[in-house]
Amino acid sequence: MKERFVRSVAAMSLATAFMFFGCSDDSSSVVTVEEPETLSSSDVSDAESSSSAKLDEKTSSSSSKKVSSSSSEEEELSSSSKKERKSSSSSVEDDETDSSSSLENSSSSKTDGPEIIYVPPAEDASVIVLSRELVGDGLLTNSRLSGDDMRFKGRFGLDITQDSSETAINIKFTNIEYKVLDTEYRNVAVAINSNPITFPTSNDIELNSMNSAGVKVSMTDPGFTACGKYNLMVTVTASNGVHDYMSTVLIPFEREAAEYCRNTYSSSSVAQSIEIPMASCEVELSTNLNPGLDFASCTAVPAPATTADIIFSKAGTRDNPEITATSGNGIQFGPISNGEQPPYTDDYEVNFWPEDMNPGRSPATAYVSDFMYRTLGSTITGMIENINQIYVAATTAHNKDTGAGFYAFAITDARQGNDGDFSLTIKVYKAL
Repeated sequence: MKERFVRSVAAMSLATAFMFFGCSDDSSSVVTVEEPETLSSSDVSDAESSSSAKLDEKTSSSSSKKVSSSSSEEEELSSSSKKERKSSSSSVEDDETDSSSSLENSSSSKTDGPEIIYVPPAEDASVIVLSRELVGDGLLTNSRLSGDDMRFKGRFGLDITQDSSETAINIKFTNIEYKVLDTEYRNVAVAINSNPITFPTSNDIELNSMNSAGVKVSMTDPGFTACGKYNLMVTVTASNGVHDYMSTVLIPFEREAAEYCRNTYSSSSVAQSIEIPMASCEVELSTNLNPGLDFASCTAVPAPATTADIIFSKAGTRDNPEITATSGNGIQFGPISNGEQPPYTDDYEVNFWPEDMNPGRSPATAYVSDFMYRTLGSTITGMIENINQIYVAATTAHNKDTGAGFYAFAITDARQGNDGDFSLTIKVYKAL
């Protein structure tokens, strides 16, 4: 498996050789490609000598490594090309001068220029399992601003069923590394704060958990010199003592120009509104015994619960179970849509609650304004598929000035029984 990974990286390196360039420290995978102006083997030696006469000892050492790398590439040139290069001594002298200049520029780039990082692909058939937040579209929504800290979510697990013996299971995580990159994959020199993890370990690695990785980046870090799009690169490795496995993900996030790169700010230009604080509670339900919920009292309503504020029922199929919610008294529901409306950064969801994401508030709680929405309806479908979604509910007597009759809620835990019914934990917010 490891050999397949090496071959895949090698193949990808050739395919991307003319797309990436630069340098990195030993912990980063780097592809460096140089194209000197056709030097022969003897020319290389001359170029090294010329280069060392112009550069100090440290720069010369770096340049020698570049020439050595280039020499291996030149050995593959056809003999006819070499003869053409040797046919004119003046041409060779020009080549030597140009090569020396090229070497000096390359050395300067390694010392002063930005670091270009080549992102290796995840190994085929890896035993490292990613949560859905780290796959596909999930990557676009798993960074959230909490105060001035950008926090990240997602879970790395191990598929131990694919690496077991008759006596013991050996696969364990061995390391995790983080880097902040700009859109051109250049390393950004900002501090990445995270909790230390004791390796090796077979425990899942949770990026957002304070009991696990707890990764965050401050948007006020002086290493940020501009606003715009960035990526957090997370590389996790595992081993069973014989084979090594690696998985790398890029989590995009944005440093908002309106917040961190504005020249002036006037509070008078911002519409003022009265914030309505909300309190939260939790209630246990089940789709067969007590499927109803009364929002105002935060209590479960026994079956059939036909007049409850909201009634949860099982749906879907055995292979694709689902939950549907309907109203028994005219209350309407809808998903929050913070990510689609200004300021766009407060797109809360399960485990990214307003009171957690804004600890600097006084009091540190959720407000009605935290739960924006576009449209409401009488039915919610696909609640298991969208298990992290937060919803709002509004009664017919909803008062926007006081928050009365307005609620926010989400499923924080769903456990399916053998009969297909679900036991649910619901978190509810209501105005104080």
